[in-house]
Amino acid sequence: MRLTFILATFLAPLAVLASSSHNVLPTVENVPSDNSDTISIMAVKKGHLYIKLNHATNLRDKDWVGKSDPFVEMWLDKSYKQRSKDTKGPNPVFSQTFCFYLRPGQTKLYVRAVDKDTFSNDKIGEATISLVNVMATGKEGPQDYDLPKWFGLRSNGRLNMQMQFIEDNS
Repeated sequence: MRLTFILATFLAPLAVLASSSHNVLPTVENVPSDNSDTISIMAVKKGHLYIKLNHATNLRDKDWVGKSDPFVEMWLDKSYKQRSKDTKGPNPVFSQTFCFYLRPGQTKLYVRAVDKDTFSNDKIGEATISLVNVMATGKEGPQDYDLPKWFGLRSNGRLNMQMQFIEDNS
C-alpha cells in the first residue's frame, strides 16, 4: 500500500469536516491493484441499510446424515452480526428483512451461509458485497450473490437479496 493511499484514507475526512458543513465524508474507492498513484475519492453517506434476504438456491449440504439446516449471518462490522432464522434443505426461503446503520467508510456487507449442527456449525460459503451502487442509487433490487468455493472455481450456492439505502441527513 502506498503512503498516499494511507494519508488520503485518514486525512480526507478531517479536511472535509474542517472545510464544509456537509454530512458526507469521503472514503477511498477503486484503488488500482497495480498500486499506481491514481486514487479516486468517493463521498460515502450515512444512513439506514435495509436488506431483504429472499431465498437461497443450491446451498451445499454439509451434513453427513440428514438434511442441512442453513441460516445466514450478515454484518458490516464483526462486533454486530445479524442472523436469519433456521431453515431446512438446499433451497430455503427466508423472506426476512434486516436493518443496519451504515456509518461513513462502511462500503461492504459480509454474508455467510452456515449449516447449523448440534456441536459445531459448518460454514457453507461467504461473500463480500460492495454497497457503493446501492448507496448511489438508493435501491438494488432482487439479485443473486454467489457463495464461491475454491477461489471462485466452484459455487456453494447463491443468496437472493435486495437492498435499500435511506440517507440520514441529520
